Amino acid sequence: MSYGSNMSRARLDCYLRGGCPDGGGRTYVGARDPRRPAARIAVRLPGTVYFTGESLVWGGGRAFYDPDLAGDTAACGYLVTGEQFDDILAQEPPCYDRVLDLGVRDGAPMRTFTSVVGRADVMRTEPSTAYLAAMTAGLREVFGWSSERAQTYLRHLRC
Repeated sequence: MSYGSNMSRARLDCYLRGGCPDGGGRTYVGARDPRRPAARIAVRLPGTVYFTGESLVWGGGRAFYDPDLAGDTAACGYLVTGEQFDDILAQEPPCYDRVLDLGVRDGAPMRTFTSVVGRADVMRTEPSTAYLAAMTAGLREVFGWSSERAQTYLRHLRC
């Protein structure tokens, strides 16, 4: 499950095929298996996203998912192999140190990664404009939201 900038297919492609995302400041090596996901679906997860720390790719806060908080998270489920999931995770900074099993859908396990530290225990930071643009692109692609609807959702996460 992707809940941040990785909802955008172009952004996820950097993890799978290698490259630098538009507006980003880091080039990724890609996965051992660079094939695109076999499928992509829109998913709503219980919990919410928060921003903290400093992204080396985007500047500003990084997005983390906290399943224990009240709220609703717009996410994207990509059907990738276990090896691809591991390679994507390996390209993230070490602060994404918690893998969550979110159940099974159509026979496929749903997993994501986040931090072991929840929102209550961190100082929240504002995400950069470039990061929010990548998240907006993903929300528009996956959910078909207008830019305005995506911006409303992202403003809610930043409160």
